[in-house]
Amino acid sequence: MNRITAAILIASLAALAAQTTVITRTGFLMGDFRAFYCGARVTSQGANPYLAQPLRTCEISIGRDLFFRKNPGVTIPAPLPGYALAALEPLGAMPFVIAATLWTMLLLCACAACIATLSRFAGVEWQIALAVFALSLCTISLPFGEVVPLALACICAAAYFAWRSRWCTAALFGAGAMSEPHLGLPVCIALFFWAPATRLPLVLSLGFLAVVSLVVLGPATNFEYFTSVLPAHALSEAARDTQYSLTAVLFSLGVPESVALRMGLVWYGAMLALGTLVAGVLARKTGNNAYFVCIPPAFAVFGGSFIHVTQIAAALPAAVLLASGQKKERDLLAAIALLLLAVPWGWAISPALIIAPLFPVGFLAWRYWNGNARVALLAALAAAVLLWGLVELAGGAPGAAAHARAIAIDPRLAEATWSNFTQKSSTNSIAAWMLRAPTWAALLLLLSRTIVYAPREIR
Repeated sequence: MNRITAAILIASLAALAAQTTVITRTGFLMGDFRAFYCGARVTSQGANPYLAQPLRTCEISIGRDLFFRKNPGVTIPAPLPGYALAALEPLGAMPFVIAATLWTMLLLCACAACIATLSRFAGVEWQIALAVFALSLCTISLPFGEVVPLALACICAAAYFAWRSRWCTAALFGAGAMSEPHLGLPVCIALFFWAPATRLPLVLSLGFLAVVSLVVLGPATNFEYFTSVLPAHALSEAARDTQYSLTAVLFSLGVPESVALRMGLVWYGAMLALGTLVAGVLARKTGNNAYFVCIPPAFAVFGGSFIHVTQIAAALPAAVLLASGQKKERDLLAAIALLLLAVPWGWAISPALIIAPLFPVGFLAWRYWNGNARVALLAALAAAVLLWGLVELAGGAPGAAAHARAIAIDPRLAEATWSNFTQKSSTNSIAAWMLRAPTWAALLLLLSRTIVYAPREIR
């Protein structure tokens, strides 16, 4: 076991180092955090953090400017809610290098918290939790400085405290997951609906976040955030190769952007409702309250209007819960879904994924198939073959799109220039869609297994 653990750690660190090198060469190392940092700094100065200016002025004045020299005129959006920007204001007051270092340390702690809490409420070894999160969460999110690890840490912590029936603490962490609203909202709704003891803490916590947002941004900017910024951000990435949303699918098929966005929102609402229903039924059936928290985000990331590759990791806790179960009741189909979700196949073209997936996939297969070395070897080889095929497919795809499709985005918003960047740096090729196929198949398999497990009444 010690050698296997060391192999997983080495493979994970190698993948993280390779991915960091790739991102550094593009000039986008800590690129998302740069936008969050400047958004917080602009907010502290009383300006609107969602507009291209003065956000871009801040972004090009800190850290390396390689990305902006390669992409002149682009502003990186900071589409976080007001309360999240307010929480980042202390970092925004620091020099960028110090702030980025502290943020990286915080994200590492968040990843560790995900591993520790998942191993407890799912009843699995920490090595399994490490293998689950190593690639889809740590390797993909850390080099960008994404906020996803923090949101997922709050989700896992909420699941842990729900598992222990400590509802007030679970509600507080559920509210903390609202740092990524489309991941945190399903958690809050499910807890509110199924666990009456969480209702008052949730109302107070979310009310506090709303007050903070109103204080730091004012009513007008908050209204603009929900009615203009969020829709604009979803549309600005609708053509991106790393988008997994229904809006992106419809947009690529030529559906008008307004219709694609509405359909994505409707689908997200339907998945939210279905996930909440299934979560409650499974929690009551299994006696594990962690299902209240883990199932809804898994449904939420299947479609919607904005689902980036980094947010797919929110489905992993549900996959582990379902695949693990009781020792004699393990769902092997859910385990297959877990193996597929543990690898961010959409990044197959990256050197970070040449070797690294073999170790987590092989180890997870070994554990879930009762130490069967043949199954573990076959799973690792299958991952290698699939990865090789996707790499060849991506390598033979046409280059980035030559022309951007005009999208009706307010030119004052940062998303206006970001939309041009995402379209020009994406291919929208068949190969780009094939890279997303394993993840979609895994999500479909996972969600179908949750519904199969639920009693007949909800079918």
